[in-house]
Amino acid sequence: MWTGLATVCVFIGSAVSQGTPVRLDSSDWWSYTRQEELPEQEPFQKPNFQHREPPEATFQIAGVTLGETWDFNEIRSRFGDSTEVQRGDAASGRNQLCYKSADNVHLIFEFGEVDGVLYLFKDGPKWKGSELCATSRIVSPTIATASGLRLGMGTSEVENILGEPSLATPQRLVYYFDYKRKTSAKALAEFRDSNPKMSGAEFSKNFEYADGEVYIETRFVGGKLNYLAISRSETY
Repeated sequence: MWTGLATVCVFIGSAVSQGTPVRLDSSDWWSYTRQEELPEQEPFQKPNFQHREPPEATFQIAGVTLGETWDFNEIRSRFGDSTEVQRGDAASGRNQLCYKSADNVHLIFEFGEVDGVLYLFKDGPKWKGSELCATSRIVSPTIATASGLRLGMGTSEVENILGEPSLATPQRLVYYFDYKRKTSAKALAEFRDSNPKMSGAEFSKNFEYADGEVYIETRFVGGKLNYLAISRSETY
């Protein structure tokens, strides 16, 4: 996994747990955060970042926005109760909530050390903990992000929404974005409450803007989208 952010002060999607998570292994083949545990198969190459912020609709699905201050309880209130799963440690540590449809479409929310990620995919190998995925009436083959990303799309449809990819193969489109976002008045007030002794100049330097990174991966089988991962982090 690539991150160009050396110091992480605040992650805007920090998860709040309910109860004790179930600790499991790293058989979650679909997890982007899991890459931190895998040995490098080839020399590392810095990805080609696109210096723009994707539209906010890219991160919205079924009334939940990836990257806002929300927690697993908020997700449960929308999709229903589900067992929280914990995997990995340190940079690869991740907490997950999994939902599925009756016909094996999965929607998974994951929080890592610095990233919040959502996954949408159909079928694929089983993994340890797949039996803990809760069936939700909201999850279906037609569920989509507010920007229109959904399973079954062709590559050209994905590019119409996201633009030219950073990396493209016949089976995969990958997007890397980085950007700066002006901090909202609400967030600034919260940061000021947490840092009452910081001078005005120092506070402005540290919190006026957030540095954001986004990773989006789409995989295709038979020319149709069958896996979507959207990762987002913002740091100060």
